[in-house]
Amino acid sequence: MTERRPPMVQTHDLVKRIEGMVVNSCPDTAPGSAILLVKNGQVLYRRGIGLANLEHRVPLAPDVPFRLGSITKPITATAILMLAEAGELALTDPISLLLPDYPMGETPITPEHLLTHTSGIPNYTELSEWFAVHRQDFSLDQLIDVFRTRPKAFAPGTRWAYSNSGYVLLGAIIEKISGKSYGEFLADHIFTPLKMSDTSYESTTSRVIPRMAGGYSPVPGAYLHAEYLSYTQVHAAGGLVSTLDDVARWFTALRAGNLLAEETLRKMWTPYLLSDGTSARYGYGWWLGEWQGHRVAEHYGSLFGYAAQLLALPDDDILVIILSNDGGKLNLTEQLAVEMAAMTLGKPYQPPAAIPLPAPELLQVAGTYTAGDGLQLTVADEAGQMVLQLSSGEHFKLQPYSPQEFFFPEIPASRLVFSRRQNLVTGLTWLPRRGIPVNAQKTS
Repeated sequence: MTERRPPMVQTHDLVKRIEGMVVNSCPDTAPGSAILLVKNGQVLYRRGIGLANLEHRVPLAPDVPFRLGSITKPITATAILMLAEAGELALTDPISLLLPDYPMGETPITPEHLLTHTSGIPNYTELSEWFAVHRQDFSLDQLIDVFRTRPKAFAPGTRWAYSNSGYVLLGAIIEKISGKSYGEFLADHIFTPLKMSDTSYESTTSRVIPRMAGGYSPVPGAYLHAEYLSYTQVHAAGGLVSTLDDVARWFTALRAGNLLAEETLRKMWTPYLLSDGTSARYGYGWWLGEWQGHRVAEHYGSLFGYAAQLLALPDDDILVIILSNDGGKLNLTEQLAVEMAAMTLGKPYQPPAAIPLPAPELLQVAGTYTAGDGLQLTVADEAGQMVLQLSSGEHFKLQPYSPQEFFFPEIPASRLVFSRRQNLVTGLTWLPRRGIPVNAQKTS
C-alpha cells in the first residue's frame, strides 16, 4: 500500500507557496492587505502585510479594521432574509407595502429584485448628480431622493444591472420593519450574538476606531489620502467596518445554519433567473459561479482608499478574505484570492501566455463598441499597450491570447473575444470571470 503523505507537510507546502505569492504582490513599504485562508474550519494562512498608516509607518497587522465597501451587501442580504424567515416580509411582495412613498411604475419591484440587482433602478453612484454631492452628509431619505424619481432602466426581473440603490432601499426596509437604525439592527441580531466586536456600521469618520487602517489611493510614484466620501452616502450598500476574523466569524455562522435556515441559504446561493430564463449569476447578495468545476460564492468591496475580496467555495469548505487599504488593488486582490483558492484545491492556477501580434492586427480591434443597454466600451492603443475603457471610467489592460481573443493581465480569467465579418472586426463579447457576458457591436 502506498504511504499517504502527512497532511502537515501538504499544509506547510501550501502556506509556503501562498506566502511567496503574497510577498511578491504586496510591498511592505506601501499600503497593504490583511489576508485569511480557512479550510475545513482551520485557519491555514493569516497575515498582515504592508502599512496601515503611511505617515507613521505603522505595520498592517491581520486584526486591523477596514472599510468593507460592498462586502456589506451579503451581510445586508442576511439581515433581510432573517426578517423574511421571521415573517416580517415576503421576498416577492411589492416593496410599496413597506416603502409606500417609493414610486413603483407599471411592474412592482420586490425585495427579491433589490437583492439580486434586477430591479431596474439606476445605480445612484454612477449618476453625474451624485458625484457633485458625494462629500455631503445625507439622511437616508435624502440619499433615496437622489434616485427616487429616475426612470427605471428596464422592467424588474428582465435584466441584471448592479445597483447600490437597491441595497440602500433594503437598508430602508430593515429600518422600517424593525423600528431600529440599520446599524442597530445588525448589531443586535448579528454582530453582538456572534461576538463580532470589531464590526460596526460607520456613517461618519468622527468616531476613533482603534487600529483602523487608513485608506490610500495610488498615483504615479506615490500615494495620496483617499478622496473624501461622506459615508452617509453608502448606507446598507457599503457602510460596514470590520476585520478578517469578524467577517470569517459571520461567514462561518451563516454556512453553519446559525443565522439562516438551510433552505434559505440554498436560495441565497442560487442564481436568480431572469424572466427569459437566463441566469443572472447573482443570488441574494452574492456573485455565483464556478471555478475549475467548483461552486463559488463571492463578493468584492471597493470604496475610496479600500479594496476587498470575499471568496468562498462552499462545497470544498474553503474561504478566502482579503482586505486592503490601497484603493487601486481591487483587481490584484481578486486575482490573489482566486489563486489562493486554486492552490488550496490542489489545482494551481496557470495564467495564459500573451502572444506577439503585429501592430496592424492590434489596431483592427481598436474602436468604440456599444452594448444593448447603452454601455460603451472603448478599445485603444496607449503607447503600445492595448486597453479597455468603460463609459463608467473603469480602465483595464489587455494582452492578446490569439488574434480574436484578449485577456486581462490583472484578471486573466476574464476575456474579450472579437467577432469578424469579411476580415473586419464587427463586435466583441466580454466574458467576465463573474457576472453576465456582455455583447457589443463596433460603432466607431
